[in-house]
Amino acid sequence: MKKITYIFSIFVLTVVLCAFNENKYWGFYGHKKINRMAVFTLPPEMMYFFKTNIEFLTDHGPDPDKRKYIDPHEAVKHYIDIDNWGMYPFPDLPRKWTGVMTKYVEIYVANHGDKALLFGPSVNEIRNDTLYGNNVNCIYSKYKDFIKQKVALNILKTDLDFELDSFALWLDMDLEIFEGQKIHIEEHFSQEGIVPYHLYQYYFALVHAFEERNPKKILRRANDIGHYVADASVPLHTTKNYNGQLTGQIGIHAFWENRIPELLGDSEFDYFVGKAEYVENVRDFFWSIVLKSHSLKDKVLEAEKKVSSYIPDNEKYEFIERNGIITRVQSEKYTRAFNKEMNGMVEMRLRDAIKALGDTWYTAWIDAGQPELKNISNIQWSKNEQEEMKKLNNAENNGNLMGRDHWD
Repeated sequence: MKKITYIFSIFVLTVVLCAFNENKYWGFYGHKKINRMAVFTLPPEMMYFFKTNIEFLTDHGPDPDKRKYIDPHEAVKHYIDIDNWGMYPFPDLPRKWTGVMTKYVEIYVANHGDKALLFGPSVNEIRNDTLYGNNVNCIYSKYKDFIKQKVALNILKTDLDFELDSFALWLDMDLEIFEGQKIHIEEHFSQEGIVPYHLYQYYFALVHAFEERNPKKILRRANDIGHYVADASVPLHTTKNYNGQLTGQIGIHAFWENRIPELLGDSEFDYFVGKAEYVENVRDFFWSIVLKSHSLKDKVLEAEKKVSSYIPDNEKYEFIERNGIITRVQSEKYTRAFNKEMNGMVEMRLRDAIKALGDTWYTAWIDAGQPELKNISNIQWSKNEQEEMKKLNNAENNGNLMGRDHWD
């Protein structure tokens, strides 16, 4: 009896002391599965290259999540809290990044830490061809051109500063009353997420990699865009209520995105999605993924709330062993009930992500001129490249997350 009590005590102590090692994100299952299965959608001309490197695409599927621990600008690329910007289908939200910056960027005159707003979403008004700001105005086409040329592609990683005279000359404005001050530009849009904008921009990085026939770039770009396509396919990556924190459902993000596919993905899900197809309008395609995801987010929240109401609290969780660590997860009963209440939504979105990724890879290859890939399939990574991959792989264990965690 003493032996049994001792063993039980050790078990309880293990549960208490072990850090929960939940496989976050589509990651460790979803991202790997999506990247892997998308390979089988490709035509023979692409298949040899991608099939030869399928283990890289599988193993490195979670890499962009790991970059959140070393790059403070990575996290916003994985989501968009689109319900901050109006009502579905968000007709007033520009689909082009330049349009977003034109609408939402804030431009100040600044002097030794003090600043006064000139243009910004809270004061801007467009009448005819003139943009009216805070007691200033300029020709709207000149303002848009300035944003496109000087701001849109440069603002994400830092605020921007310009000399007053050059700014005034660009916009053909009289700003003599602010002599001796500088122009200071900020944007706060990206903190709510930019995944559809980033996907569109990153798509061309993949096209250029194909054009160069650079096998390492192709592989890395194809891998990473797979991650962002997958994230855009998750309903809770498209809402400010991303972890149920606004509806008393904290933990729902990992429940949907991790626990269901981990439990059911290999044994019950069907990943056959057919052949990759060419996408005529890539920007609209990426936006359609996000909008479809967002249209499902209420169903996710309602389904979990309903299931939670009839499953007793003491039957909702269980402990399993994962990689030598005891981990608390939603019980099989709770998980299956949630999945059933959503009519298999997680499987559907996994399939949609696989097909969308195959379409994206195929379209980028077509747009690059269908380069021959077979004789560049065997890739040898240098020692330095391998060390960089190892460093990234260990980033989560050795650093602090930069940006928002969906499990906060």
